Amino acid sequence: MRIIDAHTHIGNFKDDFQPIFTLAKRLNYEKFAVMSTQCGNLLQNLAGALCKIKHPGVVYAFGGLDYQTGRSMREQAEHLKALGYDGMKMLEGKPTTRRKLNLGVNDPIYTDYFKFCEETRFPVLLHIADPPEFWDKEKVPPWALERDWYYNETEVPYDKYYEEVAETLDRHPRLTAIFAHFYFMSDKPEKAQRFLDEHPNVFIDVTAGIEMYENFSLDPNFWRAFFIKNRDRIIFGTDSTDSAEVPAEADPDGKVDLRGYAGMEIEFLSSDKTIAIYGKKIRGIGLPEDTRRRILSDNFYNLVGEPKKIDVAAVKKEAEFIRGFLKNDEDKKTLDYIAAELG
Repeated sequence: MRIIDAHTHIGNFKDDFQPIFTLAKRLNYEKFAVMSTQCGNLLQNLAGALCKIKHPGVVYAFGGLDYQTGRSMREQAEHLKALGYDGMKMLEGKPTTRRKLNLGVNDPIYTDYFKFCEETRFPVLLHIADPPEFWDKEKVPPWALERDWYYNETEVPYDKYYEEVAETLDRHPRLTAIFAHFYFMSDKPEKAQRFLDEHPNVFIDVTAGIEMYENFSLDPNFWRAFFIKNRDRIIFGTDSTDSAEVPAEADPDGKVDLRGYAGMEIEFLSSDKTIAIYGKKIRGIGLPEDTRRRILSDNFYNLVGEPKKIDVAAVKKEAEFIRGFLKNDEDKKTLDYIAAELG
């Protein structure tokens, strides 16, 4: 069965992105999409372009917005689409990014940008909020505390993120929006269903958060029915990366990859067995073949089609434009490497 991982990340230039291709080969991916975090790293869009150029027909790239070059949000989206990107990625809705930018997705700065994406059916994948327990000192897991992912009373409240999205979707009802990590609503199944019913152009992806799969495991029969009912609105993604710092690990039968939970997610969709991962026990929902095919590949492919061809000459110009905004020698060396690879 064809698999397209619609949510991965890259940045390991020195290894030519190979770790994620090793993962893709082992799990039989046909294609995968790399998501830019340009809002925090000006080299991310170039990374996606380079990966696409080196692996044509295999890699999709979703570009990100920057807040340093002075270009409007709409201008950036228009430019990225013209360069051959396949969509946009917004990490702006994650609370740690919100701390830096202090902008909600309903801010007027994004109005023309969303209008362009809506009118051109240029898909946008959004990370909004985080698991609700990250706002509760008694419930936030230790690993999240270590990453500074506890949000106290001085932070933007959890519910406000959803109010801002509701306002944005009211303004742009035809926006093709994919909400990462099941929109952090795996503990609110009625709300998740209502959200899909009220917004026919939105999708949710199944990229872990382990808390999401723990919630699914509390009532696998309910969630199996939910996935079947909404089989045209759910997209497979894993958050896998090309980091080479930690070697890939697998369970004894080689099915579960701990980096990005990639194998676990496939097994969860395919089997009703119990899956052991990171000390947790996840219960699969064993979906029918037609439902799995739609979630694992068809839904994303129907939105995006084949990976667009990158305009190499235009990317070279973009690389030289970005050079003037880089502030440290390491980034400049990385850009030199990218430029050399572009030819």
